[in-house]
Amino acid sequence: MARVRPQWPLLLAGVVALGGTNALGLTIPWLLKTTVDRLRALQGQAGAVEAGAVTARVAGAAALIAGAAVAQAIVRTFSRVLIFNAGRNVEYELRQDLFAHLLRLDPGFYRRHTTGDLMSRLTNDLSAVRMLFGPGILNVVNTAIVYVTGVWLLVHLSPRLTLMALIPFPVLIVTARLWSRGIYGASRALQEQLGALSASLQEDLAGIAVVKSYALEEARHAGFARHSQAYLDRALRLARARGSLTPLFAVIGALGTLIVLWIGGREVIAGRLTLGGLVAFNAYLVYLSLPTIALGWILAVWQRGLAAWVRVRDLLSEGPLEEAHPLATATPTPAAPTQMAMARSSSQVLSVRGPASPSAPALSIRDLGVERDGRRILAGVSIEVGAGQSLALVGPTGAGKTTLVDAIPRFVDVPRGCIFLDGKDVHDIPTRVLRQRIGYAPQEPFLFSATVAENVAFGLPDDVTGDERAQRIARAVEAAGLGPDLAALPEGLDTIVGERGITLSGGQRQRLALARALAADPEILILDDSLSSVDAHTEREILARLRPILQGRTSIVVSHRVAAVRQADLIVVLDEGRVAERGRHEELLAARGLYASLYREQLVAEALGAPS
Repeated sequence: MARVRPQWPLLLAGVVALGGTNALGLTIPWLLKTTVDRLRALQGQAGAVEAGAVTARVAGAAALIAGAAVAQAIVRTFSRVLIFNAGRNVEYELRQDLFAHLLRLDPGFYRRHTTGDLMSRLTNDLSAVRMLFGPGILNVVNTAIVYVTGVWLLVHLSPRLTLMALIPFPVLIVTARLWSRGIYGASRALQEQLGALSASLQEDLAGIAVVKSYALEEARHAGFARHSQAYLDRALRLARARGSLTPLFAVIGALGTLIVLWIGGREVIAGRLTLGGLVAFNAYLVYLSLPTIALGWILAVWQRGLAAWVRVRDLLSEGPLEEAHPLATATPTPAAPTQMAMARSSSQVLSVRGPASPSAPALSIRDLGVERDGRRILAGVSIEVGAGQSLALVGPTGAGKTTLVDAIPRFVDVPRGCIFLDGKDVHDIPTRVLRQRIGYAPQEPFLFSATVAENVAFGLPDDVTGDERAQRIARAVEAAGLGPDLAALPEGLDTIVGERGITLSGGQRQRLALARALAADPEILILDDSLSSVDAHTEREILARLRPILQGRTSIVVSHRVAAVRQADLIVVLDEGRVAERGRHEELLAARGLYASLYREQLVAEALGAPS
């Protein structure tokens, strides 16, 4: 409810205006009562009453009633603008907060939630919340004001007739309470099914190429039809629950009117109630019947809004990664330069932004263990990488290589005391600062529907503009081996790559993601099998081109081709989540272990022309 508080001034002003609306509306029946009673009094006077006097009295009463009605319409409009705007402001602020919150959540959250469901919560659920805080609040407050003031006026006119007229209302309250529970359950079920429907649609559209390549159009259409039918069934169930309330409440309200006409007429005949009083009593009862009939709609809006708010609140309750609080940690303390780093810095080092190289941190991984869904991914992994050194991770599929590199920028959260940069626990470095120091090129890159240049420059700071921006993009593209491919693209760097880079090949997408990581000029560069879609020869060429760039920065290269990482300062072989071997290329070959076996298999595969 944090974002509702700033809207209280609008809501309070709207409630005040709503009170004025009802005060004017409730004045009209009293004016009718006064007019009718005065006319009856004139009829009962002895002698003839001038027609002009009657006309003047009627005209005066009509003018007052018309004036009250016009004023009520103006104030009612004002009250609706205030309260509805408050609801829209709540929706706007919640949408901003919710999206900002989603950006802070770790990747593990997105493995548990589908994109379609999140989109449904950001759109349909927030619209239901707006209805709750706009029309929902307006009608609840309006109903409360009408019932309190209306019943007081009815009692003032005739306590006995009021008691008779309100006999059906306990039935209405019990019915509303029972119906509201069913509406809440039906509303939540409908919104959850809408999330499932959105997720199915999003997946099919995103994977349309796969659907068509396997001729699965009919099968996927049948699946969508099942989701759509389930949504229709739940929508109809909710519509039946909501639709039955309005006629039910209308019937209950009509019973009160019948009682008033029957008993009220007898009261007038008996002289216990004036004719004007009966007219006003019926008018007030009609005034009460309107919110009574709308009570079904109000309950539906309220319950649907509450169900939506619970789903939104569930997202907001998801906690982001624990952030470092001390301000001093925002600027990492540089480590003393090692002899290797000093030697490298003294030479001319190629950088994507120029000759200067960043201060590379040392990386220390100590007894790292990671579990997911009850399954251990990593167990007791310890690795030391000096500042400016290169680490290569190899091993069979499922060995835990990606999980290990994901843990360094805290895409996978790990306990304290497991990962250190320059001796500082990554938990003590603000996540934003930590990730700005790391360039990450994943195996399955995500490209935005923008130009090649815009995708490469995605991670550049805002202050990098003009010629410097263009130079860094050009250097990064050339280093990633995309230069020859640009010549084949229609507009070179200005070519739109399409959604998720659909116009590019798998290898081009990976190299573009590599260029994006290089353009940011990070202190740590992580290549997670980011060249798996190119052939072994091209991979070796690109890595050779990257070797001068990797000097002066700490790098981690994950590759399923062991021949491509033979120049690394340290090679670690992972198997079933544990370190099986470590050392340099020659040492691991001499050990004749898993690394040597993988190396021989890939040499044979390359010689035979088979994919490695």
